[in-house]
Amino acid sequence: MKIPWRGSLAAVLGFYLVSAAPRAQSTNVVNLRVAETSGIRRNTYPATARVHLQSGVLSDPAHARLLADGREVPAQFGVESSYPDGSVQWLTADFNVSIGPRETLPFTLEYGDSIKSAVVPRGLTVSQDSSGIQVGNVRFSISGAPLVLSVKYRQEDIGQGMNGFAMVDTAGVSHDATSSPQTKAEIVKRGPLLVVIRYSGQIPLASNYAAGYLTTVEMPNSKSWMKVTTTIADPEKRLRELSFHTPLSLGAQPWTWDFGTGSWSYGLLRAPSESVTLSQVVGTQQSTKWQIKSGPKGQEQIYEMTGGHRPNLAEGWGHIQDQKEAIAFAVPDFGAEAGTYTATLDGNGQMSFRWDPARPLPHLQLTVYEHFVATPVQVGAVTSPVSMLNPLVVSASIPK
Repeated sequence: MKIPWRGSLAAVLGFYLVSAAPRAQSTNVVNLRVAETSGIRRNTYPATARVHLQSGVLSDPAHARLLADGREVPAQFGVESSYPDGSVQWLTADFNVSIGPRETLPFTLEYGDSIKSAVVPRGLTVSQDSSGIQVGNVRFSISGAPLVLSVKYRQEDIGQGMNGFAMVDTAGVSHDATSSPQTKAEIVKRGPLLVVIRYSGQIPLASNYAAGYLTTVEMPNSKSWMKVTTTIADPEKRLRELSFHTPLSLGAQPWTWDFGTGSWSYGLLRAPSESVTLSQVVGTQQSTKWQIKSGPKGQEQIYEMTGGHRPNLAEGWGHIQDQKEAIAFAVPDFGAEAGTYTATLDGNGQMSFRWDPARPLPHLQLTVYEHFVATPVQVGAVTSPVSMLNPLVVSASIPK
């Protein structure tokens, strides 16, 4: 959940950095290799390469293309940063890959003044007005609070409730983006293969102190998921918890839930008054454990817990499903740092994910994937959360 602070947007779903020096000829080449490392087949799975260029090498990302076996494949090129002369400093290439378990595939990135892409990628469309940002079927607010306004795949899945990130300070007071005096919303990538929206602002914690936040929403065209990452800068360590929330509007109960716990834990939510929570406590090797509590709110009892042949660390993913829709979720780095991690689903449709570090930290980060899937769920769909937690690995090299 907590990783070192990054001041700029990193690559999205697997990347490798390479510094490409200028050559005498007008065409430059970078060899890319995409590796599947988790032992599952990926179909049109999103991947990203991020390449550092020398000043003056590339004036426009339109002069780049991606090849596989000598044939051009659809790719979305973007400029993450530029030099003072306007040339590209960091070039991003977003593309989709179909790849087998533990397979590695080669690609070639060509760029230069003589290069012109002949393949037009298709996918997500983006529009923006005073009330929100529309990405395909999903609508986000301009303010970031609430974050997700609408998700229409087969029916409306977004309901009323906590919606976006929240923080709790050391005095026990909750804060969210609604208290930010000014939120900046920026469309960083406009598709069609990948859309990235960035929200930033300041959350006042005292009359003379505010915590800065950066929330990015990432949506690939090939999968019906969104990846939300919130990073909080809190140099005075006044916060004790970071959380992310999505309210769902599901159909008639009962609803089925499950969590990945080394095997598979599952059950039902039969009424709005019920809830289920997976808690992961990470301390010393002896104190690391997980448990699931379920039942009427305020009266939950232990349903399952660490024991037997299952690992002490839960896997950080699960599903909630009614008769028409299934929502898969996954939390990267679940259990990676000392502290308490929780995932809660309740009978009102509220999904909540919390990260409470064992000690105060100057930076907090929480990432959550939410994947909206129509039923009947495809055979093998349980691998979806696993794939979200294990993106493809992209490496790069410059031919000699």
